[in-house]
Amino acid sequence: MKYLRFLFSIGIMAVLISNCQTQSIAENSMVENLTSTDTHLAEGGNSPTNEPTLEQVSVVISQESCNLSNGPLPALSNPEIVSSIRPVDNSLGGGAVQSKEFTIELLLYCDPIFKPDHDPSYFSDISGLAIYYNWKYDASYDSGLINGYFGIDPDIQWHSGEGPSTKQGYVSQGQSTGVVFPTDTSYDFSTSTPLRFVYIIQTQSGQLSGAVLQFNVQQVSDGLQPTNILVEPLTDAELTNYESYFANRYSIE
Repeated sequence: MKYLRFLFSIGIMAVLISNCQTQSIAENSMVENLTSTDTHLAEGGNSPTNEPTLEQVSVVISQESCNLSNGPLPALSNPEIVSSIRPVDNSLGGGAVQSKEFTIELLLYCDPIFKPDHDPSYFSDISGLAIYYNWKYDASYDSGLINGYFGIDPDIQWHSGEGPSTKQGYVSQGQSTGVVFPTDTSYDFSTSTPLRFVYIIQTQSGQLSGAVLQFNVQQVSDGLQPTNILVEPLTDAELTNYESYFANRYSIE
């Protein structure tokens, strides 16, 4: 009887020792897995459930698109104006259109000085992408002060004024701006996304002329690729809508 009790006690002890060893191995394995995961993330690894999102992708123009650009160069120029504008050696696309008393020229082009973290003069939400704009006054009568408004639709703001008097054939100096997204607006460039750069001129009498540079933007392997670049004059209905918009925003009669 004593012998049987001895054997039974040994059996219980063996089971307890086996359970302790199994628990210890499981705990060590868990610690190793957690340590391995922490090390992987610390070295820049991504969790399988935390794939990079579009917001983490750099919003930069595709260099391949810039290398292949063969669009028009600025056609409007004023030899009497010595300007420090950025040179437009080539463009991705654009052109000149007639709107009321003005010829308006808009070109989309690559320029590395335009960046999201640059000074306000060369700010662009799409790094390396800029827009050139210029105009010529075609009416046979003199005009007073001329104001220029532009921006990515629907955020159109006043930016410049020329005058006090402009005569027929006068060409502005031509300038460049970055692509500035409207406030509180986000875009998903994983699909082809349309953008509209609206440029509007207002004479002292209050009449508006304008054109729109519209293009699509989509993420490709090396950045954002602009396509379907087109310049068109704004319709009378669009100009009427902007006239009301400016009257409310800038108290223009």
